[in-house]
Amino acid sequence: MAEPVTRREPAVDLGDERELLDAWLDYYRATALHKCAGLSPGQLVTRSCPPSPMSLIGLVRHLTEMERMYPHRLADPDTPLLYCTDDSPDGDFDDIDTTDVQADLDTFTEHCERSREIMAGLPLDGRLRWFYLYLAKEYARHLGHADLLRERIDGATGE
Repeated sequence: MAEPVTRREPAVDLGDERELLDAWLDYYRATALHKCAGLSPGQLVTRSCPPSPMSLIGLVRHLTEMERMYPHRLADPDTPLLYCTDDSPDGDFDDIDTTDVQADLDTFTEHCERSREIMAGLPLDGRLRWFYLYLAKEYARHLGHADLLRERIDGATGE
């Protein structure tokens, strides 16, 4: 089962724009893991409803791809996607397996840590600001999906 994740809502009195962006993005990242906490591998790969391939682990894999596509490419523009390939363009959602769930969660966590390192080492210019906001948009959008998926699996609601 996925382990519970401790989350703290970002304080509203953080000092500057960078701190706010980091705090909210970290909150969203932790919320994605929180939505998976306490579920079995079988529950994490449960699809929402046909024909959608969406599952909680698929969302985690998709968010891993977003971390690679944006912050990781700031450090290395040639960073390839991990799950999505020419042969499987929707591999983040399509190619899931219960035996890979813990590895997928660990990979997501590692990618978030790497993104933090990369972003912290760069000036908050227009390009980096855009990346922060794009990632926040991706997380906010998909955390809504995660709410519905989690509620369908075990009735849990809320953040």
